[in-house]
Amino acid sequence: MALLVKKFGGTSVGSINKIKNIAKNISKSKDAGHDIVIVVSAMGHSTDDLNNLAYSLSKNPPRRELDMLLSTGEQVTIALLSIALNEYGIPAISMTGSQVGIITESIHGKARILEIKTSRIEDHLAQGYVVVIAGFQGSSLSHNGSMEITTLGRGGSDTSAVALSTALGAETCEIYTDVPGVLTTDPRIVTNAKLLDAISCEEMLELASVGASVLHPRAVEIARNYGIKLYVKSSETDQQGTLLLSDIKPLKLSRGSLELTKTVNSLEILEKQVVFGLYELPDKPGIAAQIFEELSKAKINVDLIIQATREENSNDITFTIAEKFLEKTIEQCDLIISQIGGKYSITQNMTKLSIQGAGIMGRPSISAEFFDTLSKANINVRLIATSEIKVSCVINLKDIAKAIRFVGEKFKLCTNQIFINPISEKKDKPEVRGIALDKNQVQVSFRNLPDKPGVAASICLALAEANLIFDTIVQSERNSELNTKDISFTMNKEDRLNAENVLKMLIKKYPESRLEDGQAIAKVSAVGAGMAFKEGTAAKIFRALANENINIEMIATSEIRTSCIVLEKDCNNAVNAIHNYFKLNE
Repeated sequence: MALLVKKFGGTSVGSINKIKNIAKNISKSKDAGHDIVIVVSAMGHSTDDLNNLAYSLSKNPPRRELDMLLSTGEQVTIALLSIALNEYGIPAISMTGSQVGIITESIHGKARILEIKTSRIEDHLAQGYVVVIAGFQGSSLSHNGSMEITTLGRGGSDTSAVALSTALGAETCEIYTDVPGVLTTDPRIVTNAKLLDAISCEEMLELASVGASVLHPRAVEIARNYGIKLYVKSSETDQQGTLLLSDIKPLKLSRGSLELTKTVNSLEILEKQVVFGLYELPDKPGIAAQIFEELSKAKINVDLIIQATREENSNDITFTIAEKFLEKTIEQCDLIISQIGGKYSITQNMTKLSIQGAGIMGRPSISAEFFDTLSKANINVRLIATSEIKVSCVINLKDIAKAIRFVGEKFKLCTNQIFINPISEKKDKPEVRGIALDKNQVQVSFRNLPDKPGVAASICLALAEANLIFDTIVQSERNSELNTKDISFTMNKEDRLNAENVLKMLIKKYPESRLEDGQAIAKVSAVGAGMAFKEGTAAKIFRALANENINIEMIATSEIRTSCIVLEKDCNNAVNAIHNYFKLNE
């Protein structure tokens, strides 16, 4: 029979009764003749409670000691579940991450898995045991050769389970949680959110990276890379749940690099792009909707959309189009400006350059290396847009040969991994599959930075070196005639507190610039694989928000994601508005 890898989250093992119910569920699978590996999280809010104990003693507890403390939560669960299974007559043995042989980087708090030595698990399975493994943890060798306990970061039990499925050669991995699967959005916000039967790993990566907490992005990344069929199910019902599927050719597992696969797997170049900058637009709800509805009426397919700068009562919106739409876009922009005011500029002979790979934004060093490479080639970056699986920038067409050479060499890309003007196969998929909300975000802006190569790289490098994860990086050029630009990005609240010294250092480096923190915000993101192939999707998203009188503070797009930063007070209404507009409950 098959090898089954099942993971149960903290809420699923939150009480003795729930642990007993899980034991009964497992005993049925065992009676059917399956080999079973179980991965569990700490019970309920145990991890939070342990964290609070540590921070009651110190504002900055040593990361090593935190890992030592937090790893005990899962050890309680594995022992209790093993006791329950044995009570039901099912031979079971509990094992910690280090006992299993989960080997990680020597990084406390956010370690990545290098390899899993599976011999001990396989021996126990051969003897008929159910193996119950502590998620979220592993071990590494310190500088002096001694073994150290490490943890994988919040949500790391998902990552443990999918990594074990990969190492053991299991075809599927089942993640059990307190929801029936992946829903179109958070059911606590939208009561009629719908269960999805299936979703692509790319779509789930985007949703998970922008606030959908049902799955950890790193778990999705591993499933995508190695072709693991990943199911998300309820631990309380027998529903089928949601199946995550990967569209890429699975990688071969090599020793010592399970989670450290080559992050950047392709470089895409889209030539003959035109940048339209709309400036001094009224700062009020409905403006973005009106602009992109007019463009949609003319069947103009807009690529990148960026809104970052806000000055007094005005906003700027920048977008890119293919050169073939130039004349029609000029006509529509003339109409738009006559209706709402402001002015616009056109920059031709531009190129969009994108690096692509799962989990890019979870590794801040990748963006930093990308921009640093362009800086060393003396290539100026005009616009920036990011997503979980892609980092894009717009550069001058004359620089493209140099950019391909430098970026290709940096990320060790072969000729068949470099795509010039790729033709995407049109996908018959929904333009919006799901909506995620992240309320743990702050917006940070650098104003009046010098418009020259290396500026974006210096900011990203400084944050990456401090292990600070940033997201939704956008670059605006309101003052391009003054040779200055603004760069804005979002990061979680905890990282913003830890970034104070880094940001102060950067301001000293650019004395003419200034740093601004935005108001209390939230990020609302719509994700769908069909978004890239349907004109007007962004316009619909903006119209949904305008209909509820919700103002957009910031916009960032990728091929399959549109993110809007709104005031925190408006976030629940924003999610409901977009969900209802696209009729995702039907």
